[in-house]
Amino acid sequence: MRTSNLAVAFFAGAFSLLLAGTAGAYCRTSSCMEGMAHTAAVCDPPQQTDCGTPLFWASRCIGYSVQVNASIKVTFAQTEQVMKAAFATWAAADCTGGNPQMAVTEAAPATCDQHEYNQTKGNANIILYHDDVWPYEGSPNTLALTTVTYNLDTGEIYDADMELNSADNDFTVSDTNVDFDLQSIVTHETGHFQGLAHSANPTAVMWPEYVEHTTTLRTLTADDEAGICAIYPPSPANSDCDATPRHGFSTLCAAQQPAQSTSSCGVGTPGSDGGTGPAAGVMAGLGALVLAWGRSRLRRRATA
Repeated sequence: MRTSNLAVAFFAGAFSLLLAGTAGAYCRTSSCMEGMAHTAAVCDPPQQTDCGTPLFWASRCIGYSVQVNASIKVTFAQTEQVMKAAFATWAAADCTGGNPQMAVTEAAPATCDQHEYNQTKGNANIILYHDDVWPYEGSPNTLALTTVTYNLDTGEIYDADMELNSADNDFTVSDTNVDFDLQSIVTHETGHFQGLAHSANPTAVMWPEYVEHTTTLRTLTADDEAGICAIYPPSPANSDCDATPRHGFSTLCAAQQPAQSTSSCGVGTPGSDGGTGPAAGVMAGLGALVLAWGRSRLRRRATA
């Protein structure tokens, strides 16, 4: 469908003007209805390219699942440890009056080995590796790719998946003999998971480049802390926090899940199995595109 093509945006290209600026700023990923690209950014301090409604997890709860096969280079257990450390780094950000109000939990391992968001079946926020081949443009300079599915009207995040380019990069998990430090890379990507865009501050974790053999992106800067605190300011704990994905949790890809009957309708998005019938066509004709993808890449810094 035509609407599906319009829903795809790549952050790496969308921020080329922003990064050319001189002032450092944290930026939040945003839903922008201007032009052909629906994914943009809203920054502090404001930038000329700011556009749209910032993204966020409405429940302030995220559940993620590590893909069960992990990588031939990094074990499942090592990946679990790194993911916990990365999310814990953001959770410990220093906000005025406390820490960000965001609860992150690890769900059961996923057998599904691809990014997808299902409108009529169960979902999981999957962390997965590509050992054999990187299926996107930008290889081998792209280290990782996070895809966020969100509501175009409200900015509410529905799903997030992280893909790691182990086909072209040797990820390491130790504090010594560092090649491409997985914890640094994943700390950057978990920022995208939670709604942050690339920063215009070259010292920030959310700057879109990683310097080989370094571990500096493991530690948040004041710019990063200001960004995550703006999305999830401190407030009393939510005892009803529920990290169950939309349409339920499943470790399986849509093709392996049993069929479900549903009376809902929606506009299909890339990777979705829902909303491709006549009702969705009517919605598209009325301009009611409610879902979009935003994709964010972390790339290597060019070396001489």
